[in-house]
Amino acid sequence: MIKSKSSTTLPTNKPVSVWEVLAGYVEISQTATRKNIMDLMKFTPESLHPKLELLLENYRNQVLEKHLSVLDILELYPEIDISLASFLTFLPAMRIRQYSISSSPLWKPDHVTITISVIELPAESGCAGKFLGVASNYLAKTRPGDPVHVGIRNSAATFHLPEDPSVGVVMFAAGSGIAPMRGFLQERAIQAKSGRNVGKTVLFYGCRYSDKDFLYAEDDLKEWEELEFLEVKPAFSKEPEKSFGNKYVQQ
Repeated sequence: MIKSKSSTTLPTNKPVSVWEVLAGYVEISQTATRKNIMDLMKFTPESLHPKLELLLENYRNQVLEKHLSVLDILELYPEIDISLASFLTFLPAMRIRQYSISSSPLWKPDHVTITISVIELPAESGCAGKFLGVASNYLAKTRPGDPVHVGIRNSAATFHLPEDPSVGVVMFAAGSGIAPMRGFLQERAIQAKSGRNVGKTVLFYGCRYSDKDFLYAEDDLKEWEELEFLEVKPAFSKEPEKSFGNKYVQQ
C-alpha cells in the first residue's frame, strides 16, 4: 500500500501490486538524469562512487546516448542498496502516448483503427534484454476483448480534408505517420465508390524497404489507386533505386 503526504500520480491508500505500479504508473525505462545519478550515490558503497562519478563526467556518451535508465544502473551495479519506495521516487509518472486514428467514420462510425510501429531494439545500455516501446508493445500484445484505457482528442481545426471532395489534396508521411493519411484516403475511397467526384490525391510516403515496411501497399493503397483518384509516390531510403533515386520524401 502506497502512502504519500504530497500529491502523486501513484495509487494511494489501497492495496496495489508492484507489477501494476511498474507497468502502468511510472516510466521505468526513462533515461537517468544527472540528479538521479547523484542521488543514487546516497545508496551506494563508497567503493562504487568513482564509477557513478565517471557516468556523470561522461554523461552524454555513457548515459544520454545509451538511454541508460536508473533501473539499468541498478542492474549494472547490484551493490547499490535501495528500497522499492526510494526507487519509485526516481521514476517520472507514465506519459500519455498519442496515436492518430487511421480510419474514417464513413467506414464504421463505431469503430476506429490505429497504426503503430512496435519498438523492439537491442539495449544500448550494456544490460541484457531489449529496449521495448512501452505502449507499442502493450498494444501489440492485446487480444480481442482486452480492456484498453484511452482518451479521445479532436485533431487541430485545420487538419481535416476539404469539405468539397473534388478539391485535390497532397499528403506527406513516413513510417507509421501514414496513420491519419490512411484515414483520409479511406474516406475519399468510400466517397469515390459512392459515385462522388473525388479530386486528384497524391501521397508521398517514405519508408525503408519496398517489401518490408511499405505499409498498406498491397491492400488498401493498391485498391484505392485502382479507383483512379489516388497516386502514391514512395521513397525507399534503403532502396532508392526502386523510387527513382529518391531516398526521402523531401526529395
